[in-house]
Amino acid sequence: MRRRLYAALLAAAVLVLAGCANIPEESTPHAVRDDQQLMPEAAERPPTPNLNAFDLVREFVKRSGNPEAAAMYLTDKAKERWPADSKPYVVDDTFSTVPMSNDDQKQSGGDQGGVESGRVVVVLRVTQIGRLGPDNAFIPRIGNPEFRVGVIRENGQWRIDAPPDDVYVPYSYFKTSYRAVTVYYFDPDLRITVPDQRYVPATPAAGLPDRVIKVLLSGPSDSMRRSVESPLDDVGARTNVVPDADGTLVVDLNPLGSKTKEQREKIAAQIVLSLQTVTSSRLRIKGDNEDLIRGHGDWRLSDIKPYDTATKPGSDQQGLLVSGGKLRTLQDGKPVPGPSGDGAYDIVNAAQSIDGEQLAVVTRVDGRLRLRVGRYGDALQEVALDAATMSRPTWRVSTGDDQDASEVWTVEDGNVVRVVRSGDETWQSVEVNASALNENFGSITELRLSRDGTRAAIVTSRGWVVLAAVVRDKDSVSLALPRTLSPTMIVNAVGVDWLNQHTLVVATRQSQMPVVNLTLDGLTIDNYDPNNLQLPVRSVTAAPDREIVVTDSAAVSVVSGLGQVWHRLQNGQGPSAIPFYPG
Repeated sequence: MRRRLYAALLAAAVLVLAGCANIPEESTPHAVRDDQQLMPEAAERPPTPNLNAFDLVREFVKRSGNPEAAAMYLTDKAKERWPADSKPYVVDDTFSTVPMSNDDQKQSGGDQGGVESGRVVVVLRVTQIGRLGPDNAFIPRIGNPEFRVGVIRENGQWRIDAPPDDVYVPYSYFKTSYRAVTVYYFDPDLRITVPDQRYVPATPAAGLPDRVIKVLLSGPSDSMRRSVESPLDDVGARTNVVPDADGTLVVDLNPLGSKTKEQREKIAAQIVLSLQTVTSSRLRIKGDNEDLIRGHGDWRLSDIKPYDTATKPGSDQQGLLVSGGKLRTLQDGKPVPGPSGDGAYDIVNAAQSIDGEQLAVVTRVDGRLRLRVGRYGDALQEVALDAATMSRPTWRVSTGDDQDASEVWTVEDGNVVRVVRSGDETWQSVEVNASALNENFGSITELRLSRDGTRAAIVTSRGWVVLAAVVRDKDSVSLALPRTLSPTMIVNAVGVDWLNQHTLVVATRQSQMPVVNLTLDGLTIDNYDPNNLQLPVRSVTAAPDREIVVTDSAAVSVVSGLGQVWHRLQNGQGPSAIPFYPG
């Protein structure tokens, strides 16, 4: 069942952690008409005639995603000061407009809001979900602000003369007014395309390609600016993105100067991938008023090299699991070759590199935990780590097409470390700077690197899911700009993994949503059907083009997608098994 965040906030209130903002329980004495949906085609209509002051403010909030429509609710003076073009705050669809408790506002029971005077102050209370940043990316931000909105009589109708200082848009109307788009950059090695989700105004639809290109050229979002690279740096648009006489969309860039053919191919990939969801037209990409690549005028998706191949495990990599101290294959439960499968190590958890060639296993030795790393099927080298707690390892993608993966991460006794292959083929541990994940987030219980290596998905001891950027400087690696995703909905997470570059799969101890898909900005949650699961769920693993695999209180179960039924994996071992895909 598909669930949007806005529709479930109130239903999940009982799950909210202590310290999170509570939704006001005060109701309005006036008709709120929540069942009346504002249709997109009605956005330019004037305010509904003869609304009382409270319903006028409600309708104004609903239409605030369209500045021209919202301005019709304001007096001329208010139009001058209301920041119509500022980035909006996104609020829950359930909000209230109530009278201000003030002796000057006497209730008479009459019409127009029940206020005798020509001016009324309406208290607007909202549940804030987040906001759009200057970079057009959604930033989660939970709160319960309230505002005093001044409303006056003007030509027999109520109009707002003192609006809020910012723009507040209910979630469902935000989704109508803004279009989620994905623009693409590259990982630090310029090998893999990395998605970066942003939001642009949805109308007029004909201008969407131009708005997307403007966002792309503005550079990565603030949270990813230090984690990705762009061959489009310092490149602008010579003209707007407009259709040619034959209907082909023309993207004309400058200056490109001495950029190589390889750089131009990457630029073409960024543009074609970024526009793929907003137009089906052919694209003509030009640089300095000439073909971007000589002899290649028009571009389609099929012309683009697949730059994300390295993020997808091969078809022969079907996953492994830890059970009874041994590594086994996921599909048939047979031990893997070598000491990892024959019981030579007492394995607690493990990870496999994306190409399947490398293993990292956490072993138990005399009540302590150690890490071993090496080639699949061979004896594994012990790393100089000794800890009481150690998270399931996670591999960084290899840095070259013909190179072995050479970096694996884990969290030992609360410290994030990366274990790196040195020149003499030994493995050395180096601490990752995770100071941005301060005590307010809680300690890290699970960490999964994205398969493009630019982000880390984290589960904390507070049951939150946190997303952080992986920043690689010359001499250090750090986790930066951590953001808690959907903290009012996901409050008891136990596991996380990357379904693909765009989506996380999260396992929780919440009976109504034990396994969910979560977008990287936390704005959208999709539930997997909990039927056939024996709750609670203990772990989860996911990968592109693979079934979702969980361990519940009885067995290992798999599902092919949203809306499908879970079924137990034959030979999947029992409730202590830990399944994992490469990555």
